[in-house]
Amino acid sequence: MGALLHLVLETPGARSLELLLDATMEDEPEPVFLAPTYHEDDTNDSRVCFWKASDPTDEIFDFKPQPSKENFLFLSYNLDLADQIEEIREKMHGIEDLQVGRILLFIQSALLAEPNQPLIEWLDAAAHFSDVMLFVDRTNGCAAAIKTLQDRYASLRFPMETFVLAKKINPWARILDPTPRRISHVFDAEDLLEREDLHQNDRYLQRLANGDRARSIPNPFAIIT
Repeated sequence: MGALLHLVLETPGARSLELLLDATMEDEPEPVFLAPTYHEDDTNDSRVCFWKASDPTDEIFDFKPQPSKENFLFLSYNLDLADQIEEIREKMHGIEDLQVGRILLFIQSALLAEPNQPLIEWLDAAAHFSDVMLFVDRTNGCAAAIKTLQDRYASLRFPMETFVLAKKINPWARILDPTPRRISHVFDAEDLLEREDLHQNDRYLQRLANGDRARSIPNPFAIIT
């Protein structure tokens, strides 16, 4: 098996880079992390490189996965989620011996205390692509909201796993197990898929005749840096 590319989706304040750096501190060979520039003040760890999208109409990022065992690519919460997923899929076609491992969704639990419709719609889309949903910084004040969200995806038969992360010990081996548990098939080999599962028919990637998305994903965090 070649190198693994884990994708990281996140809400603002979810501390995803910090948590994954700590979780993989003793891994050999060392993983490589590719994160948006808004994480530059979060770490000086030599394993981290940064990407910047100066204009969403340009290429979203300079995608250069490294030949280590594992790569973690962080998507930006400032840019359209569907565009980024599509960009990654297209760029992976030209890279041999690289496959998507886990797609991780980190959620700052405090955001769930007062959910709004754009946030819920964004979470629905992110969950559609994700294998694992991770709740960060749980408090008693947001415990009920976390349970409500977990119940929502359980009732919708989402196969993804959900974890409420503890302050110290977490089951990272299970969280990073590359066995897919996502609904979307956009990163699967197309020769094994039914027509309705092809990437162009994915509910969030499908386009109308005029080129617009059939279902748009709101961007509730676009102004947050």
